[in-house]
Amino acid sequence: MNDSATLSVNPAPPARERWALPVWHTLRGRLIISVALVHVVLMGLFTWEAVDRQSQELRQEMVNQGRSLASLMVVASTNALLAEDLASLAEVTRRVAEREDVAYGEIVDVRGFVMASTREGRVGRPAGPVIESSELFPLAESDSVLDLREAVLIGDTEVGFVLLGLSTGNLERALAATRNRGIQYILLALVIGSVAAWLLSVTVTRNLHELTLAAKQIGDGDLGARVRVRSQDEAGTLALGFNLMAASLQRNSREIEREHRKRTEAERLACVGEMAASIAHEIRNPMVALINSAKLLGDPKLEAEDHAEVAHIVETESSRLQRILDDFLTFSRLPTARIVSADLEPLVTETIGLVRQDPRYAGRIAFECRYAENNRCRFDPDLIRQVLINLFLNAMQAMPAGGRLMIRLQRGERRMGVSIVDNGSGIPERIMSQISRPFFTGRKDGTGLGLSVVQRILAQHGTALSITSQEGAGTEVSFDLELESDG
Repeated sequence: MNDSATLSVNPAPPARERWALPVWHTLRGRLIISVALVHVVLMGLFTWEAVDRQSQELRQEMVNQGRSLASLMVVASTNALLAEDLASLAEVTRRVAEREDVAYGEIVDVRGFVMASTREGRVGRPAGPVIESSELFPLAESDSVLDLREAVLIGDTEVGFVLLGLSTGNLERALAATRNRGIQYILLALVIGSVAAWLLSVTVTRNLHELTLAAKQIGDGDLGARVRVRSQDEAGTLALGFNLMAASLQRNSREIEREHRKRTEAERLACVGEMAASIAHEIRNPMVALINSAKLLGDPKLEAEDHAEVAHIVETESSRLQRILDDFLTFSRLPTARIVSADLEPLVTETIGLVRQDPRYAGRIAFECRYAENNRCRFDPDLIRQVLINLFLNAMQAMPAGGRLMIRLQRGERRMGVSIVDNGSGIPERIMSQISRPFFTGRKDGTGLGLSVVQRILAQHGTALSITSQEGAGTEVSFDLELESDG
């Protein structure tokens, strides 16, 4: 069971600057890209629909005009075709050729000979392969002429037909101009949308940036950080809520600080009272014994044998009183740790040699050491020696009839683990949570400051004591130290 735990907190990695992020990872960039894409897609759809609708209208208008022109050619050439009046037919085709979008126009008799044509060299020749019916859009990909055929009828009898070809050049140029205007509108919408999105994003992200900075200030301990409320929209509501939260945190922090001061003062006074009571309790018995012994020594009737016994009591109780005072002074004047890089193994070996000389346990404790290959770490040799002496003596006192004491050094990834394991009487579960408290002891001759001193020393080394015990089976106490840096 661990009486206390050591928490290691890794510092959070520094936040990257906003502008160091790729643009699509920032809220501003995503907002601008999203709005720009929406504008481009909408304008693209609008342009495509406008071009498609205009294309259909222009093509239908071209077909209607072509049919009207072919019908006019039929009406103008019917009599001339019957009379084979080539001059009149030529005049009809000449007038047709004046139209800008006419690619060709021909009048063919029922025998298939060209009677008049806008193309040179065709009059009087066979028409050759001709279209059987008027074409409709869409034309073939390589075809740029709309071919129309209109029969010349007298009653129900066909006496010839008119062929008319209309060039789609003007149509394609008109559609291309519409597409180009659409692209221009798309680019204009992209620019306008991007600018509008940028202005919107500046407003939004500025508030968020201020919120981020204020949150960082609060995280660094400045609870007075506030955000300016610039608007009444959601961002303004968020800023107002943040300010209310920060004010509440500040009030709670002040209350907690006041309560902490009160509690600290109360604990300090309680500690002083407890220490005074403990000192009074610890020195009362030795002082009573010394006072009584002094009275006996002043009695002239005291026999020599009794005089020697009383003198021994004075010496024993004086030593006990001195030890009690030394323990209290050590606890109250613990020096600041001077941490250096050193090998822990020689210190452990030296400390084992010191405690082995204690006549109370000479020859009854078997020490077993298990060391790592490299035991260099960072510690204060004098203070860690004191820790080891206290822990070794506690373990040896738990084995009054003798036993085995194992010291284990284990090298971890960043820390050196130190474990001390005995097979003594163990610690009763009912007192496990109290053994590290100052002035608590389970021995009649103890002051209850040994483990408290150990905990204070280990706290200066950034670690804490861990205790696992089973009554009647033994106890393991352990702590860890920072490994020596490779640099």
